[in-house]
Amino acid sequence: MAAAGTEKRRWERRVPAHPVRVTAETEAIAGATGEALNLSDGGACLALQNGDLTVGDAVILLLSFAGPAYTGPRRPVPATARIVWAGGGWGRPRYGVEWTHEGPQRSWIGWLARV
Repeated sequence: MAAAGTEKRRWERRVPAHPVRVTAETEAIAGATGEALNLSDGGACLALQNGDLTVGDAVILLLSFAGPAYTGPRRPVPATARIVWAGGGWGRPRYGVEWTHEGPQRSWIGWLARV
């Protein structure tokens, strides 16, 4: 077992170069909104308002990317995830999510986080 603080992450976290707006919904909650604080190939850290999500919840996310390098249509990128941790965060709860989907949007999320 690794000493506390020495565990290596499986995925490199990236702070998006431009804001990434997020809308999240579960079976019980529709319309939690906020932003992605960081993204990785394995998941994200989200700061959300209007939601009371619980560890284990399955969520449907719509991620809206902006920035000068992204010139395509401003359609949100859909994703599905599971809440793996929840905590406070200066007025907006923060949630760690792990992607549960496969498909091209996983690579889009990684690319769009870097531009």
